[in-house]
Amino acid sequence: SSSDEQIFVKNQLNKMVTFVPNERAFFNYETKSLNRTYNYLYNESKCRITLPEISRDSLIISSLLSIRRLIVRIGVFYETGSSIQLFFGSGLLLNDKLVLTCAHNFDAIEWEDKPIRHSKIVICCLDPANESLFSMFNPSDDLIEAKLFRRGLIQDNMSNYDESNVNTTDLAILLLDKPIQSLSSNEFFDPKLNSLLPKSNDIPMNSQLFLISYNGELTDNNELNPYKDEKGFENVSIDKLNFYHNANHKSVSIGRLIQDSPSNDKHVMHSCSTLRGSSGGVVLYSTGKFAGIHIGVANSRKRKHNDVFFNKETFNKYLPVASTKFRQFIIESIIPNIDNDTADKWQFDSK
Repeated sequence: SSSDEQIFVKNQLNKMVTFVPNERAFFNYETKSLNRTYNYLYNESKCRITLPEISRDSLIISSLLSIRRLIVRIGVFYETGSSIQLFFGSGLLLNDKLVLTCAHNFDAIEWEDKPIRHSKIVICCLDPANESLFSMFNPSDDLIEAKLFRRGLIQDNMSNYDESNVNTTDLAILLLDKPIQSLSSNEFFDPKLNSLLPKSNDIPMNSQLFLISYNGELTDNNELNPYKDEKGFENVSIDKLNFYHNANHKSVSIGRLIQDSPSNDKHVMHSCSTLRGSSGGVVLYSTGKFAGIHIGVANSRKRKHNDVFFNKETFNKYLPVASTKFRQFIIESIIPNIDNDTADKWQFDSK
């Protein structure tokens, strides 16, 4: 009957996915343009990346090419009744079954004035990894289900569903339901923790940084609201943000270290440009050495109606691998769960 048809269509519409942003694009005041990201280019079986004013002989080029296959897109599902929300993050394959990412990617969300826990986690290694692949109705064969294996430090005492806060360590590990078949053991990430340049605790301000992650596609003009008071963003559009950020692709964002942490346990602010979904992406120094994990926005503000806005002090942030908390996470959660050869790469010198 027509009434049955209407009920069916209504239920299908209720199951359509909605998205929420939590990242920061930047405007380049020297060039008077949006900061862009750079995607990987494929020519038959070969991959390359072209970055501005970066020599092909640069150490960073080889590091960016070697890490590209290890960056995954993470989809986190939330359900209530017949409705579904999907949030995205990025992650790094530590081996063929473990993914390093952010703890806050799996926080409970406020939905209809009540907290809702995530119901499902999936990862995808494709590039691009379009949002349509994550459909609940017809999921792609390229998706792999995952479960939370570790979340924060032992002392944080975080469950799989607790909300992370400023005192908890914003790191997590996912365990995949099945191993990634397309990678060999020698392809996994070498963080170069003990390489001499630059020293992990002596990074000059304004040092160049490279962030490898996925940027999600923006669809709602309300996602421009945080930029309303930002000089340079007066005429920006959703289409322009998506175009400059290579939405749904693995891409590389170039920025600078803006502010170091006042203590050894805090995040570091940077200006690598992102859209939502980049949390959990990998930050590298220009030498190709691992700097840390990108974890979102620092110093955003809220107005009286709780809408978020950005100001000149709002930057993206990452958790540095040299911090006490990250080092402890490596000791507690990474080294005990990977093979000896890979674990050796994650050992810091005792000095």
